[in-house]
Amino acid sequence: MRHYGGIFAAACLLTCVTACSGGSTTAASAPRPTPPSSTSASKPTTATPTPTFAAVVSPDKVTAACPFLGGSEVRELTGRPGESGEGKEGESEAVNPGTAYHCGYGLNGELVVVAIPGAQSPSATIGRLNKDCKEPAKPIPGAGEYASHCKFPDGEEMVAIGKRGHGQSRFAQFYTPTNREDVYVSVAKLLGDRL
Repeated sequence: MRHYGGIFAAACLLTCVTACSGGSTTAASAPRPTPPSSTSASKPTTATPTPTFAAVVSPDKVTAACPFLGGSEVRELTGRPGESGEGKEGESEAVNPGTAYHCGYGLNGELVVVAIPGAQSPSATIGRLNKDCKEPAKPIPGAGEYASHCKFPDGEEMVAIGKRGHGQSRFAQFYTPTNREDVYVSVAKLLGDRL
């Protein structure tokens, strides 16, 4: 069972600002590499070029979750093959006073990203979310303004990262099957840099 609403409910308690900031930034698609040309007609090219993931870094406005963490990165970090592609953007979800964006990585996990107007404390907001953990959450130093990871009662791990910027408090929750400690730290640092 995923606990998406926890971070948003906690943030709502901390905010008294209800206006959203303006501006728009969208992730630009990386150009596809040009297939190598063949000088011989008898050697057809069978390999399809793989698109390169280009992550967004601290956009003015959050409009999706998938641009923050690529499926190829998730597969490399977790050591699990998972689904091909760079993640599947799910339906966004209105959470007063913000919007939650979802990106699915098949069996490797799911990312939820939200930007909330104002300057809520990432440590206090994530601390409230960590109350749903089976065991005490472990802080992850050097990732965003505050980050931690913990195991939920259903066995799924959650990595939570918070950071303030662009007049917002931004949060990311990455849910994944149990893995190594260094996986959680690497995911948290990547997302902390990109929020």
